[in-house]
Amino acid sequence: MKKNYSPFLFVILAFLLVFTACQVQPSPETELPTDTAEQSLALSTPSSKMTKICGRIVTKDGAPVENIPVMFAEVYYGDSNEDGAFVLNTAFSPSALTDLEGNFCTTDIAISDYVLVIGNPEDNYEIYPTEDDKAKIWSPTAGQILDLGEIATNLNL
Repeated sequence: MKKNYSPFLFVILAFLLVFTACQVQPSPETELPTDTAEQSLALSTPSSKMTKICGRIVTKDGAPVENIPVMFAEVYYGDSNEDGAFVLNTAFSPSALTDLEGNFCTTDIAISDYVLVIGNPEDNYEIYPTEDDKAKIWSPTAGQILDLGEIATNLNL
């Protein structure tokens, strides 16, 4: 008895054709600009109930740090509203990735106090400190972009 594989092969070929045709291809208008002036023009003001955090990560020598994760751990305060604890959820905390020049910018994020975490929290990271080595707390404003400026990291890269 001879088996007919034609319908089975047709289904597989049709699936492969649909699968390859439906893959998302980056379009020129969605690519990130590489020029700093172009990046600043590409930044849009966040909605009135949201914010964005942008900046530039460099080494102590001033060299840009490219392709490094930048995450923002939300600060939660107790009843006294004085001392707080920060929580970094690697799946849901606001984050960005630096470009070739070390620049980063989050998408629209919720208004809250945040602590800056530079690097991979599971491997090599730094919590950006104040002068007395406590975690620096950043407080963005609704409807505006918080520019952190140039942040020098102590990470061993």
